[in-house]
Amino acid sequence: MRTTDLNELMQTVETLRGELHPDLDARFLEQVIRAEAENPEDDAEAIRVIELALKALLNLSVVR
Repeated sequence: MRTTDLNELMQTVETLRGELHPDLDARFLEQVIRAEAENPEDDAEAIRVIELALKALLNLSVVR
């Protein structure tokens, strides 16, 4: 994915997140998008990265 396309996608997701689900963690969504963009042919690796991001988010939520 081209950098400009990735940036546009992230901006669109952030706009929608802010309007529809402001309680959703923006950094987590960015990590999900990056995991998919960086591993377009490797679903297992994308899922592994997303799971790590989710675990970090859940650990952060527990600490708060």
